[in-house]
Amino acid sequence: MKKLFAMLNAGALALSLSGIAFAADDTQSNDPAQREQEYIAALKKCDPLTGADKQKCIDAAKKKFGQM
Repeated sequence: MKKLFAMLNAGALALSLSGIAFAADDTQSNDPAQREQEYIAALKKCDPLTGADKQKCIDAAKKKFGQM
């Protein structure tokens, strides 16, 4: 029973944290200069990655900021 309770708590925590992440995506600015800075910052987060992971990160940043 304790294992079940622990698993349910972990699942609830994961779902609540993912909701926060989605809410954070909606805070984009309408100011073009600020959006450009946010886009560049998102691309810089991809720099330490390599290979397919780096390309996925870049593609996600482009999609998020409408640069596709």
